[in-house]
Amino acid sequence: MIGQTGVFTGPVADPALQYRAGAQLYFDEINVKGGIAGRRIKLVSYDDKFDPKLAAENTKKLLEEDKVFALFGYIGTGATAASIPQITQHRIPVIGVLSGSDGLRDPKLNLIFHTRASYGAETGKMVEQLTTTGVGSIAVVYQDDPFGKAGLKSAQGAFAKYKIKPVIEAPIDMGKLDALSSTTEQIAKTRPGAIIMITAGKASTAFIRAYLKTGERPQFFGVSVLSAKALIADIGNDAHGIVIAQVVPSPFRSSYPVSREFIAAAKKVDSKDVTYNSLEGYISAKVFVEALRRAGKDLTRGKLIASLETMSNYDLGGFVVDYSGGKRIGSNFVDLSIISKSGEFLH
Repeated sequence: MIGQTGVFTGPVADPALQYRAGAQLYFDEINVKGGIAGRRIKLVSYDDKFDPKLAAENTKKLLEEDKVFALFGYIGTGATAASIPQITQHRIPVIGVLSGSDGLRDPKLNLIFHTRASYGAETGKMVEQLTTTGVGSIAVVYQDDPFGKAGLKSAQGAFAKYKIKPVIEAPIDMGKLDALSSTTEQIAKTRPGAIIMITAGKASTAFIRAYLKTGERPQFFGVSVLSAKALIADIGNDAHGIVIAQVVPSPFRSSYPVSREFIAAAKKVDSKDVTYNSLEGYISAKVFVEALRRAGKDLTRGKLIASLETMSNYDLGGFVVDYSGGKRIGSNFVDLSIISKSGEFLH
């Protein structure tokens, strides 16, 4: 039994729901085959409603009542950060976190095994692309919460690397998504050529809708948890041209073996959750299952950690993770995708 807390309801739930669906898809595949060493995998998930305090309570319940063997697929910066004291106390490994927070990648947090690149890597790729194409006027908008602030800090590091400064850094009040006009007008006055959005779920669509009312149309860039599926569904043709950082290969193209495997698995059960976030969950589940295999029949948390550390450039099908030499950031894969007029993703 493994445990997870995440935001599964509310305006930013979409990426978490997709991630969990992708992970469950792979766990179901393994369980149908008899599990690992005769053990079937059960994922226990609790909704923390994007509240770090509730996330910490969920973690306590998972550890003390459910007595889970490991933690998996924690969703969000705030939820994970709030759970660190208990993770440390119980010496329990966490495999896969749906957050790119650089703060969660502190080497001291050696019980957290990341399967995705950081927000620093994502925003670095964006800034590199923009400076290469001559766009020097860049604004940053971020959610005024732990996730947004972590992403902003990462973006600031990316700007510093290229020795430029954003024209404005504007927070979004998550309690006022229907009243963003003052924020968008403030940003529009700076006439940015591009806006980097540290936003997720409904916050992304609310901001873009409000900004387009200013009459300006800069190049919008979003981080990987933006939830492109919901964005396209909500704003339709206005999503055309938006660039989104991706931390896994395309789930819509068969150029990567892991993508082909994922597409086939989803098709087999008629799953509609074929997205970047669901593929990320699928990949994280594959990492966890491989670690279980390597740990052997006599499972302990210590053996699971040791087995993860044996993964040196482990190829899951074109997507490589590496925890050798004490590494905890398994992947630095970042690609930029752009939404086409037809709602497809181009790379």
